[in-house]
Formats: sequence, C-alpha cells, structure tokens
Amino acid sequence: MKRINQRGFTLTELLIALFVLAVVLLALSTMVYSVMRATTQSKGMAAATTLAEDRMERLKNVNFGALTSGSNSTILGNITYNCNWNIGASGNIKTITVTVSWTDRVSHSVSLTSLRGG
Repeated sequence: MKRINQRGFTLTELLIALFVLAVVLLALSTMVYSVMRATTQSKGMAAATTLAEDRMERLKNVNFGALTSGSNSTILGNITYNCNWNIGASGNIKTITVTVSWTDRVSHSVSLTSLRGG
C-alpha cells in the first residue's frame, strides 16, 4: 500500500530540531547570566563611586587644620560598603585619599585622591 501526501516530521528531524533548540537556549542562558553579573558589578561600582565622591566633598569642606583620617560603613541593599579616608601632610599641602571597598562575590574597591592646600 503506497501512501500519498504524507505530512509531518520524522522522529530524526524532531530530535535534530530539539538538539539545535537546546544549544541555542544554552547559549542564551549563558549570555543572560553574564549580563546580569555585569549589571550587578556596575551597580556596585556606581554606588561605591558616589559614596567616595560624597566623602571627598565632605572632607574638602572641613577646616584644613581639622582634617583627620577615619572610616565608616554604609549598607545599601544587602551590600556593606566600607569607606576609609587617609590624610597625608607634606608642608601646607594635604593629600586626601578616599577608598570604598565592598564584596559581592569578589572584593572590589574604588579610590579617589585629591590635594588640598592650606
């Protein structure tokens, strides 16, 4: 008996199509994971930079003779940002260095340095 106008896919064609789809979905999921990780790191870097800039501006507004080193911590979301500032003196010029560090999966830090004359 001869079949006429058979329509549909064979089992082999379906298995090949499923394999190709699995490879494409695996590549997409890897890309999505990388983008999410980069976004998280970028948010942390932006927050740390903002905290460092804020501390630097506060230190620039302190009386020159009253500048001292120190540290504090700020919690944003579920991440703790540790801010340390060091004041180095050379004559009547002080070097202000602000470093903000945090850990999400690995340790990161942002440092700003400025000179201030008195």
